[in-house]
Amino acid sequence: MKRSTYRLLVQSEEKSRNILETALYGLFAISAVLTIWQFAEQPAGVPMHRTGTVLEQPGDTRIVS
Repeated sequence: MKRSTYRLLVQSEEKSRNILETALYGLFAISAVLTIWQFAEQPAGVPMHRTGTVLEQPGDTRIVS
């Protein structure tokens, strides 16, 4: 009886290892989502009282007539 390498690998696969790998991949995905969510929920560190548009910035405005 001739057995292929692929068939031997499939038959020798450990079922408990597959469950563990699936659980770990799930935990990695959840941790990535939670990390992104954590940074998305943080307030921006930009001091808004010092930023402004050109119209709000003090300057020397002269009207020439």
